[in-house]
Amino acid sequence: MNRLKQWFTNHRTVVLGLSSTGLILLFLLFVFDHIIMPIYTHRGEEEELPDVTEKTFDEAREILEANGFFIIKEGEKYDATYPESTVIFQNPSPFSRVKKGRRIYVTLSAGERMIQVPRVTKISERDAEFILTRAGLVLGEVFFEYHNYHLNGEVFAQSIDEGMEVVEGTAVDITVSMGRSPSRFVVPDVIGKSLVMAKRILRRSGLDVGYISHEVDENLIPDTVIRQSVEPGEDVHRGYRVDLIVSKLEEEV
Repeated sequence: MNRLKQWFTNHRTVVLGLSSTGLILLFLLFVFDHIIMPIYTHRGEEEELPDVTEKTFDEAREILEANGFFIIKEGEKYDATYPESTVIFQNPSPFSRVKKGRRIYVTLSAGERMIQVPRVTKISERDAEFILTRAGLVLGEVFFEYHNYHLNGEVFAQSIDEGMEVVEGTAVDITVSMGRSPSRFVVPDVIGKSLVMAKRILRRSGLDVGYISHEVDENLIPDTVIRQSVEPGEDVHRGYRVDLIVSKLEEEV
């Protein structure tokens, strides 16, 4: 104990100096953390970011600048839901807490994408569907007609002319040749077929679809043909209309 007292007496100045230095460092750390850093980082000046989605770019800029933010156009994206130049995405997200002066990045709608309709005549139905799909369009109704100048299975007409611009996803109908008109037209059997397939089979046979009625049958997939107005195998004239009765699940209330 005496040796410890003697050591402290001999090194008192050093100990006090170190203690003072430690206290000064703690004080400076406190000042730096609670005074200097908040001033430097603007702590406490965070604002709730307004929602500018579905606003035009000019409206979004006015709102953001009024709240102390800067708007940056990050890019555009085709979107049929929103008009052209409408904000469809913002980063950071709406209502998040951010510092004033922050850059806000927005993505704008480029509107509906327009597609130039390709030529799908003088090719097969399958190739026509492939070309339309690849272009961003949809194959619509497929009609079948006898034709003396076009080979059987060749597309010879399309509902929208080649080169016209339409909205992406537009359906294009086509007409397919069934070759030369036969001398007799036989009613095909479409019972058990889906309504879509039955229509196609009848058209391929040179006939038309007549009145379509529904009947409840919970054992069948909806829109399955239950009966047809003309017995399969009967001879009829070209364009004869065949009525169909198709299934549905339950009676409508």
